[in-house]
This record gives sequence, C-alpha cells and structure tokens, in this order.
Amino acid sequence: MKRFGAFFQALPLTLDKGRWRTLSLKRTVMLGISVGILLPAAVVGTYLAVDSYEREIDLQVTSLLRQYVGMLEKTIPLPLWQMDIMLANSFVRSIMTNPSVVKISVVDATLGSVLVVENPRPRGGTIVREERPIVWSDRVIGRVSIEMSTAQVEQKFLRNLMGVGGALLLQLVASIVLLVLLVELRLMRPLRRLQQDADRLSKGELTLPVIAMREDEMGELALGMDRMRQKLGHHIEEVRDLNAGLEQRVAERTLDLNTANQELLNAMANLEIAQNEIQRAERLAALGALVAGVAHELNTPIGICITVASSLQGMSHQLTRTMQSGMTRSGLNSYVQHANEASDILMRNLEAAATLIGSFKQVAVDRTSSQRRRFSLQEVARHTLQTIGATIRRAHVTVTDDLPEGVFLDSYPGALGQVLSNLLHNALLHAFDENSQGEISLSAHRVSPEQVELVVGDNGFGIPQANLTRIFDPFFTTRLGLGGSGLGLNIVYNLVTDVLGGTIRVESEVAVGTRFILLLPLVAPVEAELE
Repeated sequence: MKRFGAFFQALPLTLDKGRWRTLSLKRTVMLGISVGILLPAAVVGTYLAVDSYEREIDLQVTSLLRQYVGMLEKTIPLPLWQMDIMLANSFVRSIMTNPSVVKISVVDATLGSVLVVENPRPRGGTIVREERPIVWSDRVIGRVSIEMSTAQVEQKFLRNLMGVGGALLLQLVASIVLLVLLVELRLMRPLRRLQQDADRLSKGELTLPVIAMREDEMGELALGMDRMRQKLGHHIEEVRDLNAGLEQRVAERTLDLNTANQELLNAMANLEIAQNEIQRAERLAALGALVAGVAHELNTPIGICITVASSLQGMSHQLTRTMQSGMTRSGLNSYVQHANEASDILMRNLEAAATLIGSFKQVAVDRTSSQRRRFSLQEVARHTLQTIGATIRRAHVTVTDDLPEGVFLDSYPGALGQVLSNLLHNALLHAFDENSQGEISLSAHRVSPEQVELVVGDNGFGIPQANLTRIFDPFFTTRLGLGGSGLGLNIVYNLVTDVLGGTIRVESEVAVGTRFILLLPLVAPVEAELE
C-alpha cells in the first residue's frame, strides 16, 4: 500500500511561476486542459486503486488468514492432546496448499514447538500474522500461528492496475488530441489572424479592413477592431490638419521666442555678475569692519606702551642728568624699580597686541584665500571672537562658548571663520536693540565619527515663522537701509554647503531666540574653493 502511495505522490504536478508567465496562450490553454483532465483522473484513480487494493488484501489475505486460524483452532486440539503429529500435519498441509501461506507453527505449552511447516517466501509484499491459543477442556495446551504474504495479491493487483491504466491513458490521449484540434481550429487560428491585423494597424496600415472569419466571439472581436481602424483613420486625419496649423503658428512664434530668450539670458548673466560683485563687496566690507575692530582693539595696548615708553624715556634722561651731578644709591634703586615696572607693563601690552595681531593675520589670511589645512574648531572660533571683540562689547552682548577641545577639521578655516563672523554680526544686527543685555552662545559636539554639529544661538527677538524659509535667499533682509544688505546669510549658506560640504538649518521662536545649526564634515570635500 505504501509503495503505491509513494508512486502517485511522485508525479510531477508543479510548474515554476516564472515560466508560467512566459507561456503562450495556446500552451496555457493546453496545459490547463491537460491538468484539468489528468489531475481528477489521477486523484480519483488513486482513490479507487487504493480502495480496490485494500479490499483485495482483506478478501484474499486477512479474511482467509482468520478462517485458516479458526479451522486449526478447532481441529488441532485433539491431535495435539493425543500427540498425533501425523494427523496434525495433515491438517496443516491442507492449508499450505494456498501459496500465500508461508508458515504454520504449532507450539505445545509443555514441549514447545512440535510442528513447523513453511513455504518459500515470495519476493516483495508484506507478512500478515495471526496467532490463536489451543484450548482442550478449558485448558490452554498450546498456540497455533499462521503467516501469509501479500506478494501474490499485490502482483495480481498490479497487473490489473496496469491494464486499466493503459486503457485510461489511451482514453485521455484521445481526449487531449481532440481538444487540441478544437482549440487550434476554433481559437488559435482566429487569434493569430487577429494578431496579424493588430500588428498591421500598429504600423499605420489602415487601408485594409479587418475581416471576421466566423460569426462568434472572435468575429465580434474582429468587427470591433475594424471599427477601431476606421476611427483611428479619422483621428489621424484630424491630427494631421491640426499639426499643419500648429507648425505654421510655431514657426511664426519661434523668432519672437528666440529674441526674448536671448534678452532673458543676457539679463540673467548681468544679474549673476551683479550678484557676484555685491557678494565680493559684502566680503570686503566685512573684512574692513574686521580691520576697524582690530585697530580699535590695538589702540589700548599700543597707547599704554607709548605712555610707558615715554615715561621710561623721561626717567632715563633724568638718570643721565643725575649721573653728571652725582648718583645716589636711592636714586639708582628708584630708577631700576620704575624701569622694571615699566618693562613689565610694556611686555604685557605688547604680548596682548602681538596675540591680537597674530589672530587677525590668521583670520585675514584664511578669509582672503582658499587655504585648506588641519585646524582646531575651538581655535578658529576663539580667534574669530577676538577679532570682533570690540563690536561685541559695544553692543553690550555677552558671548559664551562651549566648544570642546580635540575637535580637529581638515577643511577651510577661512570659510568657517567667515560663517561664524557673519552669524555673529547677523545676531548683533537683528536679534537685539541698543538697550538689550543679550547673550550669544557657541556650542559644538560630535554627532558621528565623521561629523560635528556647531550651534550659534541667541536669546534675542527671534524670526517670524513667515520669514524662516526665506532668510537664506539673496537680498532678503528686514533692515534694508539700516545696515542690512540681505547677503550675509546667503553667503553663509553658500560657504557651508558648497565649500565646507555641510548643511545649515535654523530654529527660531519669536521673543525666545534663534539657533543656527551647522552639520559639518570633519573632512571637507576635495576641490572646494572660495571665490
């Protein structure tokens, strides 16, 4: 039974999904018909075969086995009790005439096995065994067992099955051949003719009509295609007439459009030149303001140095005159003490001036060139704060920085300094009035191994929501004529995105403050240059 089940389960009944989509209509229809015929036949045939096999086994093996055991159960007790082996053997031999019986065994409860008769075991099949007790005078005096093989029943069943299967196969083949002829004549030939007509129509050959081969669904489809051919012809004629008129109108307007386009291109080129010039002027103005601030910062230490140097010069002249008239120890000690104090004051102020000049030189060189180098974010930010320190103090604004050490960028410090300077000037100009005691904060932190986030924030007036999407546009300003040119933040946006290779966004709330958030790569893109 298991062998037949495995045979039917092994039938190939699957089809790859990808290949199914590429099958032609004819193959698809034939495959569907074949599967529709074969699958029910296989399922019903399998069920019938299994049912027939089980009934044959039950009839010719299981039932007979029970009958044989029942016979021996009734006839064997007397010979076994009297130990008449010859009589018992005759009973057993009468049953062994059935070739399906392979073994009969009689066992005495006291003496053990007393009779064993066997036939050659056939190949294949399974062994079915039945055992019963031998009872004499209500006492169990032994056991009898019979073993039968299903091989002969299976062989006979297989021969019958093959005959029936061959007849069914011939019937299925005849049915499929008939269906193939019907599909070819009634479906495929009209479809191929319609396909040829459709290809002809797609090439624009609309003169020949589409002929209906027969009065059925295919004929109705052909008539529909012919109606579509006629409508397409009318539409094509209408389109040709429209194209002729359009070509004339396009030709008339092309000259005017070419002239307008040329004028527009010239205006755009002039606008771009003007915008570049204004941006350069804005940068030069920022550098000029930087120079003025540094000059103001230098006034204090240099003025102190001049005053101290003048006093030291006067004390030296006085010492010279004293030496001519007579030098006293107290006078010399006083001169030395004042000279040491003067030299200390000179050194402190000259070092402050030198530091300021060094920072200015670095910032000025970076801003006027596209020099790329490795630098500390904290160092560039603090140099920028030093150079505009006077402007910040005059505005009564406090600047705090939370810039970590050890953040180094391989980028363009001049561009970064210009960005910070413009953002600080923008805050001083727009975020506070003359009486505000404002605060500006600089902070930074790494957001990934390749990027750092730099935030410039203030607690000023804030930016209205309507202006947030326009603040980076060129020439947009709310203080036109009051110190705002509308290019400061546009320059910031261009430097951040084009030169530094980062992004910038703004967050603001009216009466709370504004935050410019820069996301910068630690290594700027290659070949970024300042104009």
